Amino acid sequence: MKDEYRPQYSFKKGGIELQSAETTSLIRSAGYEVIKQIGRKILNGDFNLTTISFPIKVMLPITILQAVASSIFQFPVYLNIAGLTKDPLERFKLIIVSTISCFHSSSHFLKPLNPILGETYEMMYNDGSRVIRNFILIIS
Repeated sequence: MKDEYRPQYSFKKGGIELQSAETTSLIRSAGYEVIKQIGRKILNGDFNLTTISFPIKVMLPITILQAVASSIFQFPVYLNIAGLTKDPLERFKLIIVSTISCFHSSSHFLKPLNPILGETYEMMYNDGSRVIRNFILIIS
């Protein structure tokens, strides 16, 4: 693509500059904490790095169930239009758009909290569509 399609704040080699000093500081401090945990475990002779915890300061104040339900807020809009469309190709395009439309709201550094066992979250959209998410652990 030509440069006229690139955002003004993007780098020439690709990517977008992180302009928020607060987010940059948060990312650096979280990385420092993780590296400190890894170093402490290795110095103690424990090479099991799977038990390292993610710093709580980079967590969103919502659970993953709420994050998923709120990220698909445009699904009903495009799926309702697709249901009314007669052309199969246009319907296919609208279904793809509904799937891709959730990416912009779920691409961020902060991580949602893990749900509690048995937690349920229900969300209703303006058109009457409902999303029900639950967290159930199945052990076989």
